[in-house]
Amino acid sequence: MTTKSMAYDNPTYAARNSESMGEIGGAATTQYAKFCAFTNHIAYSAQLTVTTAGTATTHTVAFSKISGTSTTALATATLGTSAAGTTLNVPLSTAVGGVAMNQGDLLVAVTGADAVGKVALAYEAVPAPTANVTA
Repeated sequence: MTTKSMAYDNPTYAARNSESMGEIGGAATTQYAKFCAFTNHIAYSAQLTVTTAGTATTHTVAFSKISGTSTTALATATLGTSAAGTTLNVPLSTAVGGVAMNQGDLLVAVTGADAVGKVALAYEAVPAPTANVTA
């Protein structure tokens, strides 16, 4: 297989994608929902929907980017005892351009101290303009 890079305004780079990570939670302080960038990406947000209410006001999900051996904290969502069906969109960066990710970088979600609460999670991301994709 080969790779190709297209014009910066190609729809591949302009249309936002949703990377569904399934349900996370059910264990305290556990790393879940690892998204691996298949090419250079820009990540914008995480969408959470509570599927099982937490039992502690400290029910949180923290998001980080892992690049090689370097970890960068991005954002934290506080869900507390929110009821099933509650939704929350969490920007992963305060910067207008989102979070730049290189090929192989990871986005991860880590649950807080609540061992009961669960959420469905999806990341909003797009391949970076002119990033190589498989031809």
